[in-house]
Amino acid sequence: MKQTIYVDVLVAVNFFINYFLLLATSRFLAMPVRRGRLAAASALGAFLSLFILLPDVPAFLSLAVKLLMSVCIVLLAFRFHGIRSLVRETAAFYVMNFAFAGLMLALWYFLAPQGLVIRNSIVYFNISPVLLILLAAVCYLIIRLVNRITGRQMPKELFCRIVVSRAGVSCSCTARVDTGNSLREPFSNEPVAVVRKAAVERIIPPENSLNLRLVPFHTVSGSGVLQAFRPDQMTIYSGKRVISVPRVYIAVSKIGFDGCDALLNPDLLQKTSG
Repeated sequence: MKQTIYVDVLVAVNFFINYFLLLATSRFLAMPVRRGRLAAASALGAFLSLFILLPDVPAFLSLAVKLLMSVCIVLLAFRFHGIRSLVRETAAFYVMNFAFAGLMLALWYFLAPQGLVIRNSIVYFNISPVLLILLAAVCYLIIRLVNRITGRQMPKELFCRIVVSRAGVSCSCTARVDTGNSLREPFSNEPVAVVRKAAVERIIPPENSLNLRLVPFHTVSGSGVLQAFRPDQMTIYSGKRVISVPRVYIAVSKIGFDGCDALLNPDLLQKTSG
C-alpha cells in the first residue's frame, strides 16, 4: 500500500521539529542563540525535508547529503566560529536528533504504530501536525530534563560563551566564570581570561609582536607565567546578557579545562552590558 505524503504537512512539521531540536542543541551546549537565526535554520531544514520526495538514492549518498544538510542548518543557526566549534555543534545536533527520534518512535509506537515513511534518511509520520508538534514539545522537555540530570546542574550564570576578535578575525568558545581566577596583567591591571590555545590559535599575535605580555600565576601545584595578548574586543554572552569587554588580556594555556575552553575573571562580568 502506497503512503501519501502531504507537502504542506511535511514542511510545517519539519519546521517546528527543527526549531525544537536546534533550541535543545543550544541548551545542551549552554550557548547563546538568536531566535531569528533558529527560525531561519528551521525553515532551511523544512525546505530540505523535501528530499524525501526524490527517488530512492544509494544509502551512502543519502547519508552524505543528510550530513551536508545538517552542517548547513547548524551554520545558519549558530554561525561559523571555526572548524572545531562546527564539528562540536553538528555532533550535538545529531545527539539531539537521535534522542528525539528514539523518543518519537517510542511514543508513536504506543499511540498508533502505522503510517511511518523513511526515505533518503528523512522521516515522515502520517499523523496530524498538531499531534506531532505536541509530541516534539514533549520530547524537547524530556531532552531538557535529561540534560539537567546528566550533569548540567551548575548554575547557568557560571557558564557562558565568549567571542574574541583581533585583526578582523573572531574565535568563539565556551567559558566558565572562575571565582578563583583573579589574574590581572601586571602593568595595566586589566583582568585576564585564560583560554585554551587551540580555541584562539587563529588570532594569537606573532612572537615578535609588541602586543604580547607575560602574566604570572600561582596555583596550589606551583607557579609560572602565561603568554597573553590584548584582543580588539571580547564579547561575553551570559544568559540574556551581552557584555562587551573592550579592555582585557587573553592568557593562552596549552591545556583545556573541564567542560569549557576558557576561565574568566569574575570582574569581566561587571563590565557594562551591551
